[in-house]
Amino acid sequence: MRSHLALIALALSLMAAAPASQIQLGATIMAHGTASGALPCMACHGGHLQGNPAIGAPRLAGLDPAVTLAALKAIASGKMGKNYVMANIARDLSPTQRQAVAAYLASLKSRS
Repeated sequence: MRSHLALIALALSLMAAAPASQIQLGATIMAHGTASGALPCMACHGGHLQGNPAIGAPRLAGLDPAVTLAALKAIASGKMGKNYVMANIARDLSPTQRQAVAAYLASLKSRS
């Protein structure tokens, strides 16, 4: 329960105080990946991050930051998903990069 409350508090602080530089870093990771080798998210999740059902890549645009952070943590630890590429990406992202990705995704509108 405490971890859920901590994630909610983190999400609220990200949404309230996500600086433009953090959102820009998230946008860069989405489009170009990272210097340490994480692939660009748009390669699988689509140019507008609306997902790609053909390969099982879910919609990311508009996700709450707490959802994104929890999913990345679960994927990196092997508790969620079975896609080794996504697991490697999740493990490769630093905490700062994860927060930037979460802030950027929250800033997008979902086209659901």
